[in-house]
Amino acid sequence: MPTVRITGCDYGIGFEFARQYASDNWRVHVICLEEDSEQKIAAVPGDVQFHNVDVSSPTMLKSLADHLQEEAIDLLINNAATFAPDGPGTLMLPDIDEFTRVMKVNAVAPVYVASAFEQHVARSEHKLIVFIGTRSGSIGDNTSGGHYAYRCSKTALNMAAKSISVDFAKHGICAAVLHPGSVATETGRVGRYQWLKA
Repeated sequence: MPTVRITGCDYGIGFEFARQYASDNWRVHVICLEEDSEQKIAAVPGDVQFHNVDVSSPTMLKSLADHLQEEAIDLLINNAATFAPDGPGTLMLPDIDEFTRVMKVNAVAPVYVASAFEQHVARSEHKLIVFIGTRSGSIGDNTSGGHYAYRCSKTALNMAAKSISVDFAKHGICAAVLHPGSVATETGRVGRYQWLKA
């Protein structure tokens, strides 16, 4: 049975990934920010395991990796993301702490997730790491400006994923950024993060 580990499964794209992989008879490890999401995850039929982890905490990631040290991960999906509301002024910049938070969750945390589970993916059959990106991170496609924190974080994610694809190639791991397009999912603030349409 192949195994997938997915971050950002509180709802939206991450939750749907979990539901569909479970229905296809994958073993699914879901990583959720909110402890309250466990009840919703428990209702998903199949082999689904819930983990309450803040992906921006290297300590929590290491603890989970150590706990699951014997398990191989065929597919690691870095899905967790957040957004910052527009602020005042011409550039509508958010508070600098909000800007930094978005960079930490969207661009920095996925690198630490990949690092924490490097060996788990390396010992699997499929050896895949997917980063959920967005056209908002494209420099060439940016014709409207704005949303500085989100755009910058997703552009940085593209570079991080490229470097990981090079550095993990020695294990035979394929790392890629995928843009799922516009999807019908919940929006709105949930706890400390806000999960968005891609």
